[in-house]
Amino acid sequence: MSNIFEVSNWNEIPLPEIYDSLKTETYAAIRGIIDPEELASCVTTIKQRFSQNEDNPPTGESPSDIMTNFQKLATGGESKRYNNFPRFFRTLYNPIWADDIYGMRSIFKKVSRVRNLIYGLPEDFAIEEVASNGYWTASRIHQYPSGGGFFQGHRDTTLLDVAKEKGTGFFQVILVMSKKGQDFEQGGAFVDKNEDERLYLEDLLSPGDIAIYNGETVHGVEDIDPHRKLSLDTLNGRLAGFVSLYKKMD
Repeated sequence: MSNIFEVSNWNEIPLPEIYDSLKTETYAAIRGIIDPEELASCVTTIKQRFSQNEDNPPTGESPSDIMTNFQKLATGGESKRYNNFPRFFRTLYNPIWADDIYGMRSIFKKVSRVRNLIYGLPEDFAIEEVASNGYWTASRIHQYPSGGGFFQGHRDTTLLDVAKEKGTGFFQVILVMSKKGQDFEQGGAFVDKNEDERLYLEDLLSPGDIAIYNGETVHGVEDIDPHRKLSLDTLNGRLAGFVSLYKKMD
């Protein structure tokens, strides 16, 4: 695919071509920064360490809770809270400065540097500490369980302030952590290129790829394996990594 850019080091990341792909195809991907074997080892650790007993309720956590290793189910969407789109997935917050319980620290740092590059930010901006303007990296893993995990199509707002400040497009960065056809069969992440064309990212990408999409387009996750019985006591289905910039709240 012309909008999947394979590189061997940071200096080879072709920013102009990536920006062009984001404008014309709504997404781009970088392959070669993350070692798939290292990522697979981390996924094994995540699944082995996982316990349903660590789940917290969908709402009620404090801002400081998610700045530590913190696990919750994200469900609902009718309470009309800010940015509360219908959803069903599990979030495992794993900040870079917290205990490296999944072995993901090095990987999250690399993906965060790609995010900063895309946004024209300093290389290490908000990665290992809260930046002077209050931003920090909310590195985390989302699990969309087999049996119906999903996220309704929506447009993002999390990074909008950063995008406006830097004069860049409004982009989101995702680490692909699962293989469609192996970890799950149906559904997956999508972006709507237009009203008639929906692109399914895991049909095109592989674990270790860093996907970048235009957050102003409609995107989400179609139901993961709705033909299977739901089980919440294992970390099955689709996994994805995020390094979103959150604003610290007292």
